[in-house]
Amino acid sequence: MNLRHIEVFHAVYSVGSISGASRLLNVSQPSVSKIVKHAETRLGFALFTLVRGRLTPTDEAHILFREVDDLHSRIDTFQRAARNLRSTSEGHIRLGVLPSLALRTTPVAIARFRRQWPLVTFDVAAVHNDAAREALMRRECDFVIGHHTSTEPEIASVPLGSGRVGALFCDGMLPSDQAAIPFDQLRRHEVIGLAPSVAIAEIVGPIVSAATGGRPAISVRSVYIAAALARSCAGIAIVDEFTAQAFVDDDLHFRPINPVMTFDLSVHHLAAHPLSRLARSFIDLKRDLIESAADGSMPMQCGGGIAAQQH
Repeated sequence: MNLRHIEVFHAVYSVGSISGASRLLNVSQPSVSKIVKHAETRLGFALFTLVRGRLTPTDEAHILFREVDDLHSRIDTFQRAARNLRSTSEGHIRLGVLPSLALRTTPVAIARFRRQWPLVTFDVAAVHNDAAREALMRRECDFVIGHHTSTEPEIASVPLGSGRVGALFCDGMLPSDQAAIPFDQLRRHEVIGLAPSVAIAEIVGPIVSAATGGRPAISVRSVYIAAALARSCAGIAIVDEFTAQAFVDDDLHFRPINPVMTFDLSVHHLAAHPLSRLARSFIDLKRDLIESAADGSMPMQCGGGIAAQQH
């Protein structure tokens, strides 16, 4: 069977009639019938029989369809990929993103991108930094936004920007009129610890350890939980600025730590599968938003509504 035979067989089997398949494929009924007959001749067995006037698949057709259906899905995937490579006005983006970027910058980036290109669709997943490689190898995402540049040969990385680590605290716990919080001021307060599995734990860990003597009263496995605890005045959370953007309001403040501590962000994708023009356009917009956050032109104020949805 060639690809045309497969396409017509799949259509006839799926809709259950020659007429329905002709409408689906936008061709005449005689053309569909002719292609089915030609496929049966080449295969050496019948694919359909008439039972009480209804077209019924044969046992061989049922077996063959299982293989054809998988192939048909792969062809659809190929066609979508080809459209994505050809156009930045329509297509589909499968995006994996760090949880810390999933509350504010990514939603804003997607909203702005779709206002400009409303035919582009998205499939978005929160992917922890240590799960990025698996998500790419399993083809669950076209690209993943995470920390650091990958050193693995099968993974390519593109710099995206950088972010700052700082203190998220209730009004009155620390001076909110300071541009940055001196490290020594943290020693006087409860500081919430982050488990090693959290992406920024490598950076935050020494700060928390020094502020608490290595024994934080509260330790969490998510920057979201740390931020929620800070909002409840249970302690000071040391988080990245992107998480903070989704939580700050009139009663909850974020200030960088002094001396300033930063981390890098990168886009990871399979080296054998270069980014499409559509993906590169989205990444450029995302990079602009991250730069805007760094220079203060993207407002930190976001209200409690978005953050509240994460409990």
